[in-house]
Amino acid sequence: MNAMSMNRYALLSLTVLFSIAVQAQWSMYNHPGYQSIFSVTTTPGAIHMVSYGNGVITSTNGGANWNPTNSGLPTGTAVESVFYNGNVLFAGTHNGVYKSTNGGASWTLSNTGLPASSQANFVKKFFRFGTTTFAVFKGTVGSNTGGVWRSTDDGANWFSGNGGLSANMTVYQLAYINSRVWAATSAGLTSSTDLGINWVSDMSSNFTCYAVQGDASRMVIISTFGYRYRNYTGGNWQAWQNATGAPANPTAGELIQYDGKYWACAIGTSDVLRSTNNGQSWSSYNTNVDALDLIAQYCFHAGGTTLYMGTLTHLYSHAGTTTSVDESSATELPQPFPTLFTDHFSVDLSGSASGSAIALIDASGKQVAYQAGLSSGLVTVARGELRAGTYRVMLVDPSAGKRSLLGTVIAQ
Repeated sequence: MNAMSMNRYALLSLTVLFSIAVQAQWSMYNHPGYQSIFSVTTTPGAIHMVSYGNGVITSTNGGANWNPTNSGLPTGTAVESVFYNGNVLFAGTHNGVYKSTNGGASWTLSNTGLPASSQANFVKKFFRFGTTTFAVFKGTVGSNTGGVWRSTDDGANWFSGNGGLSANMTVYQLAYINSRVWAATSAGLTSSTDLGINWVSDMSSNFTCYAVQGDASRMVIISTFGYRYRNYTGGNWQAWQNATGAPANPTAGELIQYDGKYWACAIGTSDVLRSTNNGQSWSSYNTNVDALDLIAQYCFHAGGTTLYMGTLTHLYSHAGTTTSVDESSATELPQPFPTLFTDHFSVDLSGSASGSAIALIDASGKQVAYQAGLSSGLVTVARGELRAGTYRVMLVDPSAGKRSLLGTVIAQ
């Protein structure tokens, strides 16, 4: 190789490394005057965040400009959460739950069936699994004064989702894992097979759990005993194992599974953490995060190909990647069919070894379905609770930890 070629090669290598470095970092939004970003969500063409003391703040140009969108909310009310369930926007306030059908331009009360909201008891987080929207109150379950509430009609009516939960429980986070809704609570993990109507305590997890995420083969939690994970094999969840590189005794936290990785934030840890090996070990991931914002990170939200994080003084974003997906092999692997499906689609795995798995990744990069232990042959993947939308179909080799892209399907 001559000197000129070597120089070109070196320049190309530096360019690639620089591109990777630029991509592998948080990007800070400029929104002067808006701090304490407690909640964030996205709708088509817009980003909505809650800035404490300022209500709902919206950008319709990718974060270049921000404006309050509080018309219809009681003057002076504190807004704590904002959420888009695919149809309408919800806002959790000290004066109740409000919803917007026009992207936040105006809000109307959506409180039928809910307990009274106050400074001490308000909807801190919303979730949606299948066709059910969940509102999680900050206060304890009590006599249906806090805890979990459900709506199947976009907030027109709400019903208690506290069946089986103890009165002194505080619910922190919900996640849909292995065909169950799981709740991380002050009294441990509990799960529901009927979308939150009834709950059963997980007897091996009777300690405070602040956050939970996972898929059909792995569950990860933030607990009073630290960050832990466990595997699902032989039809049962196995014993908890302690993760490395994470705080030993956290007192708060939030988890999100995005882009094939786990991400964690918490108030007072002076760190944003990430795990690239399914929660077994964690490391700091703070590039471009302001020192003040390492004091407190409040929330995550996955929207499209972007992960958002709300902190003490700023909203941040992180671009999604496909580094854990072998996309180059997609044309050599079996394609899922039909591309447009209603109840199910199929994949011919005749050329694959038995024991592989199929995973479905939604538009936000989150794994939403996992079918393991597949035989070699024609495999049918049922739609189950999948919402209408586009999904990447991944072939998973559990023994090698490798994921390969088979193609994309669209659920009608």
